[in-house]
Amino acid sequence: MIVKLNKKLTIITAFLMILSTQAFAVQQCDGSSVTTDDEDFVISEDEPSIVTHSTTGLSWSRCLVGQVWNNDDETCDGTGKQLTWQEALQLSTSYELEQKTGWRVPNIKELASIVERNCVSPSANLTIFDNTPAQSFWSSSPNTAAGQSNEAWAVTFSNGRLDSKLKQQDFYVRMVKYAE
Repeated sequence: MIVKLNKKLTIITAFLMILSTQAFAVQQCDGSSVTTDDEDFVISEDEPSIVTHSTTGLSWSRCLVGQVWNNDDETCDGTGKQLTWQEALQLSTSYELEQKTGWRVPNIKELASIVERNCVSPSANLTIFDNTPAQSFWSSSPNTAAGQSNEAWAVTFSNGRLDSKLKQQDFYVRMVKYAE
């Protein structure tokens, strides 16, 4: 009985240690240079939940689908929704932000353009995209390789890696549109 209890306590302790290291993980960056410089992004005073990337001419939602911009704290509140690839594409047809339409799921090249390649956990510019989880995000790009029609491309923001993932998996989504 005591052996079983000790085994359970060991498992619970190990689980709690893993959770605590994930909860307190801090972004790590290599060197002082960045690949997504703050100056490359224009934050509208009237619509601070939208940022325009001057390098690409794209406007990005600063928050994930499911989050809401908080003007007082200048951060995204709430929890991002994780969706399948098809759900993300369907949602984009009716998605509105700041009473603007035309939002869509970014293609893989667009999504890769906001990866901060000199940082991990997450690989994002946290000044611009403050609550980016170090997890996978869908692109609209299907995998067109032979035998891969059930997969689409995603960016893993823990390390900035581009991966082909099963379309039935649930990942985060950050919407994009052409700048107005």
